[in-house]
Amino acid sequence: MRALMIALFAVTSAISLVGCTASEEFPKYPVTGTITYAGKPIESGSIVFDPVDGIGPSSMGGIENGEIKAEVTAGEKIVRISAVRTLEKKDQYGEAITESYIPDKYNGASKLRETISADGENKLAIELEK
Repeated sequence: MRALMIALFAVTSAISLVGCTASEEFPKYPVTGTITYAGKPIESGSIVFDPVDGIGPSSMGGIENGEIKAEVTAGEKIVRISAVRTLEKKDQYGEAITESYIPDKYNGASKLRETISADGENKLAIELEK
């Protein structure tokens, strides 16, 4: 029983250390700013920052009333934007219909790039064209 307790303690300690090391290895920095699509603020959506070099984690943030808020690791990032809106028409069951309206060139096939700095302010101004 004592050997089992020691082994369990060792495993939980190792897991704790791995978690701490990962967050220390890839610290995150605040990112804010504005984002528009076709000249209008994106009302509600999400923004993802993927490392260009593939090293480190992706980071995700929110978009509310054209304002970006995220915590992102430093480095050059591919920026992916997504947002949906509710259409005025209803489906056959009377439910609201939503559509994703941000083109794939700003999401899955995004060529948008931003560099996130460990020093200084990370304030973005992103204007997406139709």
